[in-house]
Amino acid sequence: MYKDNIFIEDSEKLINSSAVSEENEDENGIKISKVTVDTKTAKLINRNKGRYITISYDKDKAGEIVEELINAILKAFEDLFNYLKVSKKKNVLFVGLGNKDVTSDKFGYLTIEKIEVTNKMHKIYKDTLGITNINSVDFTRALSELLEPDLVIVFDSLKAEHITRLGNTIQLSTGGLYPGSAISEKKCELSKKTIKSNVICVGIPTIINMKDIIEDNPDLLVSSKDIDKVVDNMSSLLSIAINRLF
Repeated sequence: MYKDNIFIEDSEKLINSSAVSEENEDENGIKISKVTVDTKTAKLINRNKGRYITISYDKDKAGEIVEELINAILKAFEDLFNYLKVSKKKNVLFVGLGNKDVTSDKFGYLTIEKIEVTNKMHKIYKDTLGITNINSVDFTRALSELLEPDLVIVFDSLKAEHITRLGNTIQLSTGGLYPGSAISEKKCELSKKTIKSNVICVGIPTIINMKDIIEDNPDLLVSSKDIDKVVDNMSSLLSIAINRLF
């Protein structure tokens, strides 16, 4: 249902050490963190190697900086295209993961609904394993084998460790993800290693575990009261950026 913690919370543990170097930008109230993780460092923080970009902003002021946010997202995609050495003109598959009937987990669904596809572009929404009885990684791999895309872009909800991340953070990465890992052990990895196509994962943190606030609530997942507005707004930002980019 819910997915990986956002990368920046893992990287913060090592940012000030020699293991991880971070590029930071701060403009118009938008903070952008860029981290490239090599194989050795990936083992230290239990993540895949790749490029991780995190965009953070004050959600109460988001309405005043919409164009700036869209431009930040566009630049992040261009950065990842360069890292992967792929072209936006290639065959692209967009995949939205989650549960469209659960507000905090419908980011993937809403984004896919708002993306406009043209030639050499495909989009699809994949519901949860509990509803479809189809593993998200198997589903994406089978579709990739059929369509043979040069790039797969996956949209999904994430879990945060800090409540301050809810509603104001967007993560884009080439490191893949593990669908359902926020509520179960990591089992199936969705990345280039498993689906044989270049992958960019885009996620927003929509829930936290209460144990990060109150230790005697280890299994309770909570979200913010305005999560419906947050998910709708962020899916609009991402889809507008995608529609301009492609």
